[in-house]
Amino acid sequence: MVNSNNLIYGLHTCTSEIKTNPSFITRIFLIKNSANKSLLAILNLAKKHKIKVIKLDRDELSLKCKSSKHQGIALELNQHKSPPTLNFDSYLQSTSKPLILIIDNIQDPHNLGACIRTANASGVQFIIKRKSNSTSLTPAAYKVASGGTEGLTIIETNSIAQIIKKLQKFNIVVIATEDKAERNIFSNHSSENGYAVVVGSESTGIRPSIVEICDYSVNIPIYGSVNCLNMSVATGIALYALRENLKKSFD
Repeated sequence: MVNSNNLIYGLHTCTSEIKTNPSFITRIFLIKNSANKSLLAILNLAKKHKIKVIKLDRDELSLKCKSSKHQGIALELNQHKSPPTLNFDSYLQSTSKPLILIIDNIQDPHNLGACIRTANASGVQFIIKRKSNSTSLTPAAYKVASGGTEGLTIIETNSIAQIIKKLQKFNIVVIATEDKAERNIFSNHSSENGYAVVVGSESTGIRPSIVEICDYSVNIPIYGSVNCLNMSVATGIALYALRENLKKSFD
């Protein structure tokens, strides 16, 4: 029986994985008798990379994925392998003005997937995610990320504080996001060496011990009647605001 934690599903997600990391795929599960051109293209890729294909009816595939939103395809990944990752220390030493996302707490895999997709789009190459009391990179997160894990390294660790201190040794400004912060994300944030932005879940936010060691906190101003923004939306706003600051500093 396949462990669902080793499955990813969805057309875009699976196509990206086959093209970039075919050696990490043990089996492909395809829906039977499909005339979908994208699925047929995946079948050709499977033959090219000599990946075993198993055809299932829709209900069987939904049961295997524990979701009906598989779009007719799922991949089983080799749990003993993982895609090549960047070395964090080498990255810090060689990258000019990086933008890094630190997720202190996240419960919803859909939010995690959306954060990954936005991080990729904004040019983030490293995500540091708290391992305990957080969702893992589930098939649902992969699907929502929609190929966003490509070219992006995700480190799961319970040593968030130590990583923040390491970033600060490289003079990277570490910014916490907090509703009660006095400064807002659109203020002038000067940095000669890049940024790391720390986000937390809507319900609990960032741990106070983590906020305390960040360089400072910022809020995202709310002009309407809602109390707060969805975590992934807030993350996107923060990343793009800081990306714009970095672009100005390069000009």
